[in-house]
Amino acid sequence: MIACAVAIVPMAKPSFIRAEQQRLAPDLPSDRTVGGGATSRSRDIVFVVNPRGANGKTGKQWKKLLPYLRSRLDSHCNICESLTSGPCHAIDITREAIREGADAVIAVGGDGTLHEVVNGFFWGGKPVSNHDQTVHRTALGLIPLGTGSDFARTFGWKNDPLDAIERISKGVRSLVDVGAISGERGESHYFINVADIHLSAKAGYYASRYKKFGNLCYVIGALQAFFGHYNQDLRIKVDNGDWEVYSQVTALCIGNAKYFGGGMKITPNAHPSSKDLEVE
Repeated sequence: MIACAVAIVPMAKPSFIRAEQQRLAPDLPSDRTVGGGATSRSRDIVFVVNPRGANGKTGKQWKKLLPYLRSRLDSHCNICESLTSGPCHAIDITREAIREGADAVIAVGGDGTLHEVVNGFFWGGKPVSNHDQTVHRTALGLIPLGTGSDFARTFGWKNDPLDAIERISKGVRSLVDVGAISGERGESHYFINVADIHLSAKAGYYASRYKKFGNLCYVIGALQAFFGHYNQDLRIKVDNGDWEVYSQVTALCIGNAKYFGGGMKITPNAHPSSKDLEVE
């Protein structure tokens, strides 16, 4: 169900961006859990790990964490560890895992890894299905080991992988919304946290170059983005409203969750389960 749609047209260029909302897993059967549960079949869980995340810290932390994870899950889960080798690899790993019938795909890393895993749940504008096209639904999970871990903040989760493993072991889950962005050629891209354009998007791009400095990378990225920046007029339409011109826009953020940029609460009323997007 689409609860909110935002269309944006930069006045100086003929490009078109449309953001709308979908549910990531609309029909999760009540008798399925990720960790333990009522059924006796072992669960297939794929952990998608970005070993280069947080300037290499994610890979080191994951190696230390894996023995504990196996001790908590091995009795009732088949654990598959998949390490990414570069940009967008997590998307391919996730799609293949879903097609093979994985019960859950867990992003291990920061918001960038989570973003790729979420996009792996879709293909050609539709959710990815397993090979036999059954009603099977794959759950999305997160072990936050990245620099910002902003998505986890919205749920009040500590940046503690042991807490995340406990949630996975207990099978704690809930439905979440996902934002869908349609480009001018009709291609779809998905976001689970915050989508932004103009200054804040530039700042995020530059920040990715300075992850070795930890959360300070967001400050450095913002400062670099300010140089040479100029505001721009935008035509914006929300839901079924009229097109409105907003003059000299510095940045536009569409929030499915509250935080971005290493803890900045940019869309304070947004929540991934609210069925609404917040526009700032």
